[in-house]
Amino acid sequence: MVGEKIKKARLLAGLTQKQFGEMIGGKGISTVSEWESGKRSPDIELLPVIAQILNVKPSFFVDEAEDVSLSFSSPRSEYDFLTEQEHTLINAYRAADERAREDALETLLKHPKKKESQSAI
Repeated sequence: MVGEKIKKARLLAGLTQKQFGEMIGGKGISTVSEWESGKRSPDIELLPVIAQILNVKPSFFVDEAEDVSLSFSSPRSEYDFLTEQEHTLINAYRAADERAREDALETLLKHPKKKESQSAI
């Protein structure tokens, strides 16, 4: 039950298993997959963290009748889901002078991420 709810909330949040795992302190895709399939359960101490990341009330995971659509805490923006590395990059960009910003942007645009053969769900 907890795993199904994690998966449902993760998908509604628009996160892949990889993104979600990174946001929970570097958990791998296999760990997230095992949670979602019910093979394993996350540590009870992680549920409040998971709830915050997925923008649901912690009770969502333990109340069988609670629907995810009624459990969202508050509106979240896509920027709430940035990794620590992305936050660092944004802060460095904001602190840089105009020339450094232009150079950084030019470099990033020259090196787009290669498409993965299969996207993790």
